[in-house]
Amino acid sequence: MRLLGLVPGLVTASLLAGPLAAQTAAPRAAQHQGFWIGFGLGGGTNFADFADGARAGVGAYLRMGGSVSQRLLLGGEIIGWGRNRNGATFSESGITATGLFYPAPAGLFLKVGAGFAGWATSASSAGATTTQTAGGFAGTLGLGYDLQVGGNLFVTPNVDFLYHTMESENTTFSGISSGAVLLFTLGLTWH
Repeated sequence: MRLLGLVPGLVTASLLAGPLAAQTAAPRAAQHQGFWIGFGLGGGTNFADFADGARAGVGAYLRMGGSVSQRLLLGGEIIGWGRNRNGATFSESGITATGLFYPAPAGLFLKVGAGFAGWATSASSAGATTTQTAGGFAGTLGLGYDLQVGGNLFVTPNVDFLYHTMESENTTFSGISSGAVLLFTLGLTWH
C-alpha cells in the first residue's frame, strides 16, 4: 500500500523534471548545413567624384548559397547603394560570387566576392527622364557577425566595402574609371 501511495508522487516529479531540465539547457549550437539565405538594409557612403557632393545613401543586399563546411559558405550576392537628390537618382550595385569564412564555427565571418558592377543615373527635366548606365568589375570585402536569435535564424550586422571599375563613354561617367562604397547594414540570415 505504501508503494502505491508513492507512484503518483514519482510520476508527478518525473513529469515536472523534464521541462525544468529543458529550461536550463544551453541553446542549440548554430549549424551551417545546406542552403542559407540572408538579406539586409542600411546606409553607406559613396566615394565617387560624380556623386554631386551627396555621398550618403541607402544600401541593401541579398545573398544566398550553400554550406561547404561549418567554416566556409559559398554563394552569390546582389549588393547595392543608391540615393535620390533634387529629382536625380544615382545607384551602384554588384552581382558577385561570394565566399563567407568563419574563423570559428559561428559568429564572426569575413566575406569576399567578385563579379559584375552596374552604375545608373537618371534625371527628370521638362517632363522627360534621361537614364544613363555603365558596367564593369565588382569586388567586395566584408566583415559581419551572426547573432543567433533562435534555431538557425540570426541577426547579422555587416560592414562591406565595394570597389567597382567602370567602362563607359557617356557624359555622366566620362573620366571616371572606378568607385568605392562603404556600407553598414543590418540583416537576417537563415542557415
